[in-house]
Amino acid sequence: MVENFFFIALPYITILLFIGGSAYRAFTGVKTAFRGKLAWSARGDLMWTTRSTGFFGRASIGPAALCLHWGIITVLTFHLLGFVGGAVNWSALVDVFRWAGMFGGMLLLYGAVWAFVRRLTMPQVRAMSTAEDFIVLAFLILLSGLGLYHSAISLAFGVSYSVGPWFGGLFTLRPSSDLVAGVPFIVKLHMIVALIFFAYLPFTKLVHLFSYPFGYITRPYISMRSYVTLKR
Repeated sequence: MVENFFFIALPYITILLFIGGSAYRAFTGVKTAFRGKLAWSARGDLMWTTRSTGFFGRASIGPAALCLHWGIITVLTFHLLGFVGGAVNWSALVDVFRWAGMFGGMLLLYGAVWAFVRRLTMPQVRAMSTAEDFIVLAFLILLSGLGLYHSAISLAFGVSYSVGPWFGGLFTLRPSSDLVAGVPFIVKLHMIVALIFFAYLPFTKLVHLFSYPFGYITRPYISMRSYVTLKR
């Protein structure tokens, strides 16, 4: 009964909130002055951005931001490839996911921990941080930590052959919790935390991921000046 909720009901709740919540946030500006009104311009509101802290400690945020963003991209990309490989029993994709996913997880964990510590230890950044900033980073640390514990410490592989068919079943409307009944507890916990995270994502600053790369292609050039130049 419990597993049916977590691996049949919860995934559809997550899909509904992820898609519906993102669309509602984009077109009505639920966290902005456009609240309750249908307006595409709400998407350009400041609440849609990351609320950058790059003005403070630029040297410290650079490595963290690079590792965080490339880690997320790598992890998401190779998880999808691993699920496909597991669903169609293509071992080459599962093997690629095994190593590339581990590498992406290490990047993500490194960047997320660095960003979290930076928010705690740098007074200016801590002052402009919200609870949401810490919650998002805590989710990323927990997700990457659970994934790396399973793959790098437990050294257990091949879970894609169970999770892949389960994942595919979600889209054919024939999910089965029996497919993941035998996977390790850490993997189940990793999956549950991931589902909760993606359900929560549309209501955080992470919605800015839907702006990339389109907003960057059409936006005007930004003029940057160094402090030395300004002093002259």
